[in-house]
Amino acid sequence: MIATLIVVAFYVGVVAYSAAATLFFVELARPERTPGAPRWAARALAVGVAMELLPIAVDLSDASEVPSIKFALMLCSMSIAVGYLVLRVRMRIDAIGVVVAPLSLALLVGAQFLTARGPATDFPHTLLLMHVAANVLGVGFFLLAGAAGGFYLFQERRLKAKRAPSMQGRLPPLEALDMTEHRLLLAGFPLLTFGIVSGAVFAARLGSMTSAGLARSAFAYATWLLVAGVLILRAVAGWRGRRSAYGTLAGVVCVVLVVGIYVVAGGGGL
Repeated sequence: MIATLIVVAFYVGVVAYSAAATLFFVELARPERTPGAPRWAARALAVGVAMELLPIAVDLSDASEVPSIKFALMLCSMSIAVGYLVLRVRMRIDAIGVVVAPLSLALLVGAQFLTARGPATDFPHTLLLMHVAANVLGVGFFLLAGAAGGFYLFQERRLKAKRAPSMQGRLPPLEALDMTEHRLLLAGFPLLTFGIVSGAVFAARLGSMTSAGLARSAFAYATWLLVAGVLILRAVAGWRGRRSAYGTLAGVVCVVLVVGIYVVAGGGGL
C-alpha cells in the first residue's frame, strides 16, 4: 500500500513541478504578463513539495538504514522549492521560479534512478541524519543562492544594455536579488560548516578514503572557503552585487561537483 502511494506521489509531483516550470516560463516569455501565473505556479510548486514528503518520511522511519542517495536528492529538491516559496513574496523573486521548478523536478526524477546507501557504520542514526540533512539543506540553499546570483548578473546586464523592457516588472529588482543571495548564504553556511566538521569526524573513524571521497572533500572545503570569503568580504570590504554574485556562483560550481562525484561514485563514503 505504501509503495503504491509513493509511486502515485512521484507522478503527481512530476506533474506539479512540470506545471510550475511551464507557468514560470510562460510568465517570462510572453510579451504581456499572464495574470495569476506566478501565483498558480507557486501553488503547483507547493503540491510538488507535498508529494515528496511521503517518500522522505518513509526513508526517515527506517532507523536501521544509512540514508540513501535517493533520500538526499529528494530532500535537496524539496529544500530548494521550500526556500523559494518562503522567500518569493517578501523578497519579490517570483521570476527565479523559472530555475527553481526545473531544478526541483530534475532532482526528483534523478533520485528515482539512485538507491545506493552510504557504507555500513556504527554511528548513531540520529547523528548520521543530522550530518546528511545539514549537507543536503546547505546544498539546497547554495543552489538557490546561485540562482539569485545568476539572475542578478542577467538583470544587471539587461539594465546596462538598456534593452527593450519586455520583462519590465517581471524580473526581481537588483537589491532584492542581492539580499536574497546574501540571506541564503547566511542560512546555508552554518549547515555546511556542521556537515564538513561531522564529515571529517566520520572519515577519521572510517579510516582510509577513496579517491572519489578525497576529491569530494576537496571541493567541499573549496565551497566553504568561497562562501566564507564572500560573507567576510561583504561585511568587511562592502562586497555586494556583481562581485558577490560571481563568488557565489563559483561556490555553486564546487557544490555541483561535490554532488556529481557523490552520485557517480555511488555514494561511497559520507
